[in-house]
Amino acid sequence: MALHSCSECFGIAVKDTENPEQLIKSEVFHIGRSLSNKLFSCIETIFPRKFWKQIIRISVAKGPGSFTSTRLTISMARTIAQQIDCSLDSISSFHLMAPRLYKDLAKSQILNPFWIKDILPRRGVIAGRYELVKLHKESNYYEFNEINSPQLIRNEELIKPSIKASNNVEKDIVSLINFSQYCQNLKVQSNWQKTLPIYPTSPIDNQNKNA
Repeated sequence: MALHSCSECFGIAVKDTENPEQLIKSEVFHIGRSLSNKLFSCIETIFPRKFWKQIIRISVAKGPGSFTSTRLTISMARTIAQQIDCSLDSISSFHLMAPRLYKDLAKSQILNPFWIKDILPRRGVIAGRYELVKLHKESNYYEFNEINSPQLIRNEELIKPSIKASNNVEKDIVSLINFSQYCQNLKVQSNWQKTLPIYPTSPIDNQNKNA
């Protein structure tokens, strides 16, 4: 099961690993800031609670994005993973965008590292740096290396080439569940305790010292 709430949309995807066709069932709920009241009901719409014990792996987008929504979803994912003792994979929302956005680069740059950035009014620029590794056809997962995780950037001139972050939860929730399938294929054990939200604008977080 995959959960993505880094924007005002809440995405859920479920994949049956025992289904030879590996069909993905997904849905995006445009619920704005009411996630705290609708989190359970949205998940149950696509995957009823009585089946939660069948989950063998959960993946969650950990930000940057709406801190409140991301925190709520991560708390839910951590709780379920702890209770049923399953792996919990996490990945940044910018990392999920990389397979979509890198295609906008010039052909001469497409195999080189690039930045994904977002501008927050009165807070500054948040950016992460990515590089294409390979496409894993068995799980339909585009593997990108996150060279620099999303963080506040002091000098925007130093993050080139860069692409503006663009939310598309409908596509990114599918990438998120494929990421979890990729981890499952590699038999990666991910501990729920290590999954925390990314909050680059927190005053106690370290800013990028080189940019």
